[in-house]
Amino acid sequence: MSLALAHKRRILEEGVAVLASSLAAAALPYSPSEALSSPANAAKHLALMEVGLGEDLARLSDIKGLSTRQDLKRNELLPKYQDYVQRYVESGLVFPNRVLVQVMVWLFDTAQFEDALELADIAIEQGQEMPERFKRRDIQTFVADAICEWAYGEYQAKRSPEPYLSNLLPRVDGEWELTEQIPAKFHKLIGIRALEAQEWNKAIEHLERAQALYPKVGVGTRIENARKALNKQQAAVGGTE
Repeated sequence: MSLALAHKRRILEEGVAVLASSLAAAALPYSPSEALSSPANAAKHLALMEVGLGEDLARLSDIKGLSTRQDLKRNELLPKYQDYVQRYVESGLVFPNRVLVQVMVWLFDTAQFEDALELADIAIEQGQEMPERFKRRDIQTFVADAICEWAYGEYQAKRSPEPYLSNLLPRVDGEWELTEQIPAKFHKLIGIRALEAQEWNKAIEHLERAQALYPKVGVGTRIENARKALNKQQAAVGGTE
């Protein structure tokens, strides 16, 4: 399967040169092009990549500023590991791959959602698991939480969270098994935005679904306001006929 993230890779020669240097330092008996040529080579190569990943995660943990961490992820760490992830996916091999999952996490962290969602689909299909620090959340829950948190942040900043908010809704409320609070939050935000756009039917539909999923979601007043506005609109239309 091809990845949309392939076109964002750094210059291939640079990536190969860095990887070749690492392999040589580790005295592994194959070139980067052979690193995923067999399960045995793949296991050795993954071990090498995980050593580097551990060091980079430690670097991130020492950085206090969020923007500085994001810059490091986007400009250095993602280009460093994306070539490996691309070659892993193209190899057809499937095994627990901490590097793939971490790249997915960083893509969500840096709001590169097209690539992040595509890689998440692959990780889910392969049965990959989230690192232990994510407190037993599965990938589906992580993805839904990441998009939801981002969407509310965009809304508060008066920016549109679409198309990601609505596009993910069929999975969040239907395909994936999640706690009720998560799809309720999706419906709530879609309903709020519809309310502000005076799309009364759409607002009622999503706000009522949010309330049905999770009664404590806090949309009762908004539902009443939407119903009143809809009734008023319908009465005005009826009065002109």
